[in-house]
Amino acid sequence: MKVCIVAGGTGGHIVPAIAVAEKIQGEKLFITGRLRKAEEKFSKQIPGEVKFIDVRPIVGKGLSAIIGFISVIPAVKQVLEIFKNFKPEVVIGFGGYVSGPVLLAGKLSGAKVFVFEQNSFMGFANKISSFFADKVLLSFPDAEIPSFARKKSVHVGFPIRDKFKAELSSAMSLGKNSESINIFVTGGSQGALSLNLLFLETLKKIISSSKEIRKIKVFHQTGDISYFLVKEFYEREIFPLANKKGFSFDVEIFSFTDRMGYFIGVADLVISRGGAGTVFEVAYAKKPAIFVPLPKSIGDHQFKNPLKLFRDACIIVRQEEKGRFEIIMSEILKKHTMLEEMKKRVEEEMKNIQIDGTEKIIDILKG
Repeated sequence: MKVCIVAGGTGGHIVPAIAVAEKIQGEKLFITGRLRKAEEKFSKQIPGEVKFIDVRPIVGKGLSAIIGFISVIPAVKQVLEIFKNFKPEVVIGFGGYVSGPVLLAGKLSGAKVFVFEQNSFMGFANKISSFFADKVLLSFPDAEIPSFARKKSVHVGFPIRDKFKAELSSAMSLGKNSESINIFVTGGSQGALSLNLLFLETLKKIISSSKEIRKIKVFHQTGDISYFLVKEFYEREIFPLANKKGFSFDVEIFSFTDRMGYFIGVADLVISRGGAGTVFEVAYAKKPAIFVPLPKSIGDHQFKNPLKLFRDACIIVRQEEKGRFEIIMSEILKKHTMLEEMKKRVEEEMKNIQIDGTEKIIDILKG
């Protein structure tokens, strides 16, 4: 079976595509875009041959949208040239602006075309591609998708990489001090400035106003843009304050990581945006989590993703709910029982849910 996999834009699209690519037996070609850092960061992890195409995202309603639409035509031609040599039998797209032209070229080449939608609300590129796709594969059984796509949809779950599973298993086998709390803060592959600031300002307030808190270790993935800002905040605000009050505090700061399994594994609490990739990985690990959805995400999917999967087994806080976030974090850092209660809820909720959809996707592609 000759398979072409396409994904781009963010790690949320690329990582599940890699999970499936790693399991495909036979010839495979991975196509992604050139424009964003996610493609650069993950390209070395992609198995098999990789091709980069030139296409722009279709955003807004003005000149940017027009340029995006215009870029589709040469992108389709570029992919058709690639397919003259590769001749795929199957093309599967994992979303992002790069998927549309590749899936269309696949249809024009006579290949079977599959769309994978990882979020609870279908994105623009996948909506368009669903018109001509043979099947639509869903992470969420009740994802909000057009009626024409629903008729050919199949619930498969979310692909989890073997690399993630190995890192998770290794991290969770490590011993740890039950008196301390490990917190993993992540805004996804690109980071999130407003989430970083919400956490830092809240942590400063809690340390400043508390007489006693638990020993804290933070693993903070900042994103490229806010790495130095976050690093300086810890050095100038958090560490001096914690030292003055005699609290035990430590932090590891990094702009990007491809070791999500490890950091989720060592964490007692994950604080994250609500992108599908992190939501499903946290659910797979059965970890307590606070999700802070990206404001104005398409269809509010970053709020709906954790809500649909975890139901009431996680905490969801809107970006503007600073007071509520502070109350919750204060309770977690001061009370030993709250995290245990959260952990019991998530373990119970995830007990009968099949998260990893990799093998099911492979079976569907084989036909």
